Amino acid sequence: DGFLNFRTVTCLFNSTKADDIAYIDSYYLNKLKIISFDSRVGKFVGYTEFGVSNAKRWNEGPEVTRARSEKERYCVHNVGLDYRTGLAKS
Repeated sequence: DGFLNFRTVTCLFNSTKADDIAYIDSYYLNKLKIISFDSRVGKFVGYTEFGVSNAKRWNEGPEVTRARSEKERYCVHNVGLDYRTGLAKS
């Protein structure tokens, strides 16, 4: 009994170039995607009534600025590490 609430953060990439990296931050409730930020879109998108209202609010506040900076801070840094360690081992 209860609710399942989780968040995924994904870095999609096919090279270490920043232009080839996408940052995706998604929020779920009971396996249903509620809201997501995709760096290729540059804003939050809601997938439910609750998600749409939050996306509007987050896109007008500091949340969208923080999410836009996460690609550089999180993905670009870690993709470089993944490439070096992954390619060095293969």
